Amino acid sequence: ARQVVELLDQLLEKNNTEEAERHLQSWLLKARKGNDRSGELTVLNEMMGLYRSIGKEEEGLKAVEEGLALLEDMDLKESVTAGTTWINGATTLKAFGQAKRALPLYEKAWRAYSSNLDPMDYRFAGLSNNMALAYVDLGDYVRAGNYYKRAISIMEQLQEGSMELAVTYVNLACMYDAWGHRSDLEGEETAPKDWDGRIWECLDRAMEYLEDPKAKRDGYYAFTCSKCAGTFGYFGQFRRKKELEARAEEI
Repeated sequence: ARQVVELLDQLLEKNNTEEAERHLQSWLLKARKGNDRSGELTVLNEMMGLYRSIGKEEEGLKAVEEGLALLEDMDLKESVTAGTTWINGATTLKAFGQAKRALPLYEKAWRAYSSNLDPMDYRFAGLSNNMALAYVDLGDYVRAGNYYKRAISIMEQLQEGSMELAVTYVNLACMYDAWGHRSDLEGEETAPKDWDGRIWECLDRAMEYLEDPKAKRDGYYAFTCSKCAGTFGYFGQFRRKKELEARAEEI
């Protein structure tokens, strides 16, 4: 499994997605021929992430269905492995517009992690971020905001959490934008009066983390810069967008 993931990471760092797809398909066949169900589950998890990132919906949803079916057959109960698979499946469903189907899987993952991990484990930060994104899609901004805050509180304790914090603050800016432009919400669901000011605060915080001198300027840094650049452009911060794109291209 380690060999599969290491080569996949190398291919993705070079943005060679076609070769990465062939690599995973080849190893999936090998795992099935060898009746290696653990290896098969690992490959299906990686497939969910790959197809999600390159927008192949049919293939991504197929990987989700096969991964969840295999997980149930293996009866891993509420283990960390099960939790990770539920998260990958849910995140892929959410990416292809099925946030409502994703939430029950995220909740199962939360129970699995709670049974096995410390509440401040970094994996809860990723899960919190993903749940927040799903709630934003469903228009539940109060819950989304609470999960973003939970993610930030965990990542602030990590030595190398700058990139995750940058992405979270960018996502939070997008949440305030969506919330502020909703006119059909009532009561406590109404956006804060200073929602537009909060957007700029979040973008400034995100940029601070992207400027962190301790952050490694590697493939993951380049990926994060590319991921965040579009949002800065969306909010009219074109200088920052250009700078982040240049950093990613250079790496």
